[in-house]
Amino acid sequence: MHNQPMQGQAMHTEYPVTLSNPPRTRGFTLVELLTVIAIIAVIAIIAMPDLSNVLVNQRLRGAGTDLMSSLIVARSEAIKRNAPVEVRPVSGVDWTQGWVVKTTASNEQIDKKNPLGSGVAVSFAPASIVYQHNGRLTSATTSKVQFSDNRSGSALSPRCLLIDPSGLPKLILGACA
Repeated sequence: MHNQPMQGQAMHTEYPVTLSNPPRTRGFTLVELLTVIAIIAVIAIIAMPDLSNVLVNQRLRGAGTDLMSSLIVARSEAIKRNAPVEVRPVSGVDWTQGWVVKTTASNEQIDKKNPLGSGVAVSFAPASIVYQHNGRLTSATTSKVQFSDNRSGSALSPRCLLIDPSGLPKLILGACA
């Protein structure tokens, strides 16, 4: 009898596993992996400008809320201590270097904020913001502090912090008018 397939039967032969014919395994080849990494790198490079805008926008929002919280602390402390409390830049003139909240009588530091980071500019800010013992500002007008993107050609909306004479701060999206 011969080893020939019967009519209608497929011929099946098994090949031995050798080094020149290893069994096929599942997984990725190096070429496939490098192709995927290259595609991800191209997408990341395209998305990079948008990511920098997100970072600066977050810094603008953070700077505005940080100053607002410092002003609320200063107002609260002025009322609690029944004494004037001042918020002023750490460096004396540059608000981007951070600010401190201090009592005016004893110069006791109540709060301090770190520098704002790159990309943030401050404008319209007074030399200092002083709360009286009753929580009102010493100035009779509304004080303004604007945080904006200092990169040229930026389309990011600035943040404006308005402090009314009663001492209440309000953060709005857009330029100070």
